[in-house]
Amino acid sequence: MSTSPTVGFVRHEFLPPSETFIYTSMRSLQRYTVRVFAVERLSREKFPDGEVTALRDQPLGALEALLYRATTLSPRLSRWARGVSLIHAHLGQTGAHALLTATRSGLPLVTSFYGKDVTVRGSRLRLLPAYWHFAALAPALFRRGDRFLALSQHMRGQLVAQGCPESKIRVVPLGVDLSRFQPAPRAGRPRTRVLMVGREVEKKGFDDGLRACAEARAAGADLEVMLLGTGSAGAGPLRALAESLRLDVTWAAPTTAVPAAMQEADVLLVPSRTARDGDQEGTPTVICEGSAAGLPIVATRHAGIPEQVEHERTGLLAEERDVAGLAGHLVRLSRSADERRALGEAGRRKMQAEYSVEAHRERLQAVYDEVLGRSR
Repeated sequence: MSTSPTVGFVRHEFLPPSETFIYTSMRSLQRYTVRVFAVERLSREKFPDGEVTALRDQPLGALEALLYRATTLSPRLSRWARGVSLIHAHLGQTGAHALLTATRSGLPLVTSFYGKDVTVRGSRLRLLPAYWHFAALAPALFRRGDRFLALSQHMRGQLVAQGCPESKIRVVPLGVDLSRFQPAPRAGRPRTRVLMVGREVEKKGFDDGLRACAEARAAGADLEVMLLGTGSAGAGPLRALAESLRLDVTWAAPTTAVPAAMQEADVLLVPSRTARDGDQEGTPTVICEGSAAGLPIVATRHAGIPEQVEHERTGLLAEERDVAGLAGHLVRLSRSADERRALGEAGRRKMQAEYSVEAHRERLQAVYDEVLGRSR
């Protein structure tokens, strides 16, 4: 009787509430089992499944966590690694920390990149303690790591520019659970509801989104605006901006379920941009979710977004920080329910073909097969 090989997921914080994509990936695997190593376990109620070893939950774990952060050395990680066939590190900085253990254990190392970690070495973020090891060890990681996973062709190019061998890169887009995001009947609604979803951080561009909504309303678009954020410190300035623009905004409670909010929306607005510190998106999960829910997407040509959103087919794109361009797209969609429906239907078909959990699983398992020399 054959036993499924075990993949060791490593993520220092397992998991921040926004990282549903890692949890979905873990749960999607069929021909591999998963064990998780983390420094700290977060969001247990949201992410209850999985065999998770959290360093801070162990005796003297807090002390060892400090050692691991400072030196990349962890005796418990080394012992944990004896029970896996390969290590899959999530985020570039996690790959840098896992490199020593993978090398000493003779295990293959796969590292997934998600956005900020791709550009950190060329930005001010490299000066932050959390990124020191990655900034220093990236050349060794690229040289000795086995495979590097990018979310998009755009990200593949960024990794190559950072010195990662192109032959080691595989593009594995996010997978979205289509069963959680279903199109809703939207005909007959008196106003067009525009939804923005995400953390209140600079790269999300929500201030540009609010300005675009205000300009669209001034141009005659009959819009309702909803922002579903996390309630972080960035929410206050956004509320002040909306007030100064005299823009009525529904500030959804952070506990609001994203699928429910999308059922009530008509357009998903994703005004992402490169932050001043160099932080970027990868391929925003919310776009996959919105398209799966049958929403037309209005977004920017930022990072991997043009691969998720096909201009004039599944949504409408503007340049980063182009408030007038975003506003024009909102005006256009507010005037045509038929166009909104056509873009949304095409977006869902694209998600089914390219971004489903099943498509993600097959791509990811193919990488594991390749690294371990297994036939499917």
